Amino acid sequence: MSYSFKHRRSVLILSALISMSYAGLASANPLLIDDDDGTYRTENVTSPEQCQAICKAEEDICRGTIILQMDVTKPDMLCRLNNGKGANPAFPPVAPEPFDIALALSDFNQYRAQNGLTPVKLSRKLNLASKVHAEDMMRAGEASHTGTDGSSHSDRVQQQGYYFSIVAENVAAGQKSWEKVFKAWQESPDHNVNLLREDVTDFGVAIAYDPDNSYGSFWAMLVAAPLEDHIQEAMSRGDVAALAQFSSKP
Repeated sequence: MSYSFKHRRSVLILSALISMSYAGLASANPLLIDDDDGTYRTENVTSPEQCQAICKAEEDICRGTIILQMDVTKPDMLCRLNNGKGANPAFPPVAPEPFDIALALSDFNQYRAQNGLTPVKLSRKLNLASKVHAEDMMRAGEASHTGTDGSSHSDRVQQQGYYFSIVAENVAAGQKSWEKVFKAWQESPDHNVNLLREDVTDFGVAIAYDPDNSYGSFWAMLVAAPLEDHIQEAMSRGDVAALAQFSSKP
């Protein structure tokens, strides 16, 4: 008799006050076994849970597990750790659904309206900052607020020429659609705080996808409010004297 367990990975991370929330692994239905199914190592185990624990410990490469139990009267099992590759992968990567940013903005503003909040508008600069970070997380293979260059979300926003009075970030990995990641953020109390901030006016969001990564998709979302126009202009010019003058006013 054979059993297989597929692991789907997802993670949520937000940044404003820099708190984190993680979602765990889940199992799916049995799959058939092929000679070139993506198994990269085997281990002898005595339970499906032990096999899954090994996969979770190697989640950077393990996409799922297949268990072979030749004699059901004995606990001995063969755990096949699978990376989802090969000519006939048991756990092939699943591409995310096409992302419609206009729909994302509409959903977001509808959710804010349901909670008595004003709408936000799409910001090209916040969108670019989100795209930069989503692609950086994809290359790194993990979800984090810190870029591979050491940047924070506030650094990345300012690098796009957006000077803010407030900025907050949610990131996530593993969700295959805007609907799923948006729902996950809503259901996470800390992430939901950023969705329902009263002091923001602008919004940006992006997804990056790598079929060879066990997470697959990486999401970055920003909400922010800009500084006053005259302060932004002084910052863009690097006018230190003017900035000092503004900061000294009561």
